[in-house]
Amino acid sequence: MLVACFVFQGERLLWMRRAVAPQRGFWAIPAGYLEVGETLAEAAARELREETGLTLAPASLRLYSLGSITQIDQVYIAFRAEVDDVECHPGEEALEVRFFAEQDLPWSEIAFPSANYSIQMAYDDIRRGAHGLYLARHD
Repeated sequence: MLVACFVFQGERLLWMRRAVAPQRGFWAIPAGYLEVGETLAEAAARELREETGLTLAPASLRLYSLGSITQIDQVYIAFRAEVDDVECHPGEEALEVRFFAEQDLPWSEIAFPSANYSIQMAYDDIRRGAHGLYLARHD
């Protein structure tokens, strides 16, 4: 199972430039796989910390979306968090960590364009000023 964490800071989302294959050098939302003995929120918080240096308590994460990624036969669960000014630094799996507003995001450098639906959904939520709970399928 894949877990992700959408971190909102005002009108921006937290991204990490991948340091590992696949898609090394491309931007992605912090995400990774659930490990044995972890809750979903614990896995999302761990992946966030490992990739961006940002430590958030699992209890502070809110369920954001769930769905399937058919091309890799995975179920994914995404959480969201809102932060003010925070310090981030790339972990071993990241070359760079940055918050991007929608208009500043280098869309041609997104690691997994099949996830653009979820990314657009997050930026739509920023514009609306409200967050939903979503069910999605990425083909």
